[in-house]
Amino acid sequence: MSPRQQQGFTLLEVLLAGFILFLTIATMTMVYRGALLSSSKAEQSLEISAVVIPVRQIVTDEIRKSDYGEVSSGEGTYGETVYRWNASLIKIGQPPKIVQENVTLGDKLEYYYWRVEFSLESGSLYRNYHFYEVSW
Repeated sequence: MSPRQQQGFTLLEVLLAGFILFLTIATMTMVYRGALLSSSKAEQSLEISAVVIPVRQIVTDEIRKSDYGEVSSGEGTYGETVYRWNASLIKIGQPPKIVQENVTLGDKLEYYYWRVEFSLESGSLYRNYHFYEVSW
């Protein structure tokens, strides 16, 4: 047997294999971290989106049960989500004659047309929304 025959890996081959292994582990760690962050953001977005309809109904009820000029803003919590809203009066008007003939609420029937802006805050996520509302 000749003394020049190789029986193992050279230092260069071991270093190259180690470097390739390190790159593979680093890449997989970054992919996993990105997926985890995306999952967390999606979960927060779903939580805040699930609150939009109930909070909108709460704000609508507040506007409808108050007199004109009495309520124009408010805030509260729904679960772990904090909401703030502000209503701006756009128009005061009278409904069409056909509506007035069918309603016996007196001589002066008026509607109020509002633009409502509200914000939701849950953890580090913050979203703004707006809608229009009519109250009598």
